[in-house]
Amino acid sequence: MKKILFLSLLLTVTFAAQAQLKIAPKMEKGTVKTYVNTIITSIPMQGDVTVTSETNYSVVDATADGYLVDVETINVKVDADADNITGKLLAASEEILKGTVVHLSTDKDGKPVKVLNVDELKKIIEQNAEALIDKLMADIPQLAELAPKDELKKQMQSSFTEEAILRGFDESPLALNGKTIITGAQEEYVTKDGLKMKRMYFVNGQNIIANSNLNMDKEEMKALVIKQVEERAPEQAEMVKENIDQILSSGMLKIDMKQKDTYEMQANGWIKSMTTEATTETMGQKIEVKSTLTMK
Repeated sequence: MKKILFLSLLLTVTFAAQAQLKIAPKMEKGTVKTYVNTIITSIPMQGDVTVTSETNYSVVDATADGYLVDVETINVKVDADADNITGKLLAASEEILKGTVVHLSTDKDGKPVKVLNVDELKKIIEQNAEALIDKLMADIPQLAELAPKDELKKQMQSSFTEEAILRGFDESPLALNGKTIITGAQEEYVTKDGLKMKRMYFVNGQNIIANSNLNMDKEEMKALVIKQVEERAPEQAEMVKENIDQILSSGMLKIDMKQKDTYEMQANGWIKSMTTEATTETMGQKIEVKSTLTMK
């Protein structure tokens, strides 16, 4: 009986050890990792848009608190029909920082904690946004009727605050750095679009699966909608505030989101590959996004 109890305890401890991973990639000055990311976005009536990008992650130095990491997107390719508005908008958002280096400060586990050149990035984005929007409006004349030029610029710039940039790395090879992943563990997080999500992790050897679902109550959704309107269309803010309950109860702004991330880890702590499948439903429209990130 004692042997059986001992074996059961040993199996339990062994399983627990196998079902958790501490993610702290090996980093040293001079390390360069290159990743290719292919994102396929499917929107009803518009067809698929495929964006392929190549990004370098370079460890430029070690500090007392962690590391300095440069991130540079060196190549972007968009495959979409010539008249696909979504394709052109996605291309613009991806190309706005192409060739620009984001200087990151990380902790000792490689988790991004600060963007060191955020002011420089804001200036570059402001310059690039002007040219990109002019090109978009030349290619898509009806865009000016849907969104004034100043509003488009404001939307682009709002996506590149330090907080938004750091959130963007949640979908990068640095996404899990600093985490101890345990099967069954749950955590809440906020997407770069401001959506509050909850995810659960599953560990199988060097593979990790994270299943996420939208986790927002009515009051949180109201606050998010009002905030976004104030930022992107301030002239409509008062009208939306006065009618927000009616707008939400009508289902006009009903939002749901689900996501599954699958990570394949290397023994040195760097992500070898990452696949994401996400579905967002809003105003009766379903948008599906599938991405594959692979170390080159």
